[in-house]
This record gives sequence, structure tokens and C-alpha cells, in this order.
Amino acid sequence: MIPASAKTIQVDGGANTENLGLQNIQARIRMVLAFMMASLMPWVHNKSGFYLVLGSSNVDEGLRGYLTKYDCSSADINPIGSISKQDLRAFLRWAAIHLKYSSLAEVESAPPTAELEPIRTNYSQVYLPSRKV
Repeated sequence: MIPASAKTIQVDGGANTENLGLQNIQARIRMVLAFMMASLMPWVHNKSGFYLVLGSSNVDEGLRGYLTKYDCSSADINPIGSISKQDLRAFLRWAAIHLKYSSLAEVESAPPTAELEPIRTNYSQVYLPSRKV
């Protein structure tokens, strides 16, 4: 039997062990669902074939091992996989101004998060900027 606390994330009173387990499951489920959608979308549109799943892991995460096995690092294509966070942020700022994609400025200015815990007003995640490592 699974104790009730095993279903609770840390910000809601759960223990750190259960919290990490739930975060790892969530990261993997996102990728499983992405592959499921990539397989089903052609069928929905009455087409043959399959779609490719795009990943969002960057080179800094890969070099530091900051990833969950079989999560966004497991995609078919990873467009930013060889780009550092610093270069990516610089490109987002440039594209927001020169290509007139203002929403990219919001993406660039957003605080980094793995989005594995609910973000509340008191949310904090251990984060060390790439340039300080």
C-alpha cells in the first residue's frame, strides 16, 4: 500500500523523497505524452507517417547532467541542444527586437524552472546561473 504522503509534493507537506519521485515521473510522462501525440496526430488528420518530437534540453544541462533520463533530453530533434543558455537568451533578446517577436522577450525574462512543482508566490528553486558554474 502506498502511504498518503507519497502522493503529496513537498510544497504541500510531502517528504523530499516522494517529491523527487513525483518530479521524475512527471518529467517522463511529459515525454511519453509528446511521443503519443506525435504518433496519433497524423491519424487525427487522416495522414500517414508520424511527427517528430522536439526537445528543449540545452548544452549546459547536458554538460552538467541536469536532466531526467527519458525526459526532454530524449526527443527526436533538439533544436537548442548545442546552444548554451547564455547564447540562447541573447538570441531571444535579439529576436524579440529585430524580428518583432515581443513574446520572446517574456520567455527570456522568465525565471528558470523545470516546472515540476506548482509555482506559487513563495516558489523558489535552487538555481545557479551557467556563468557562475
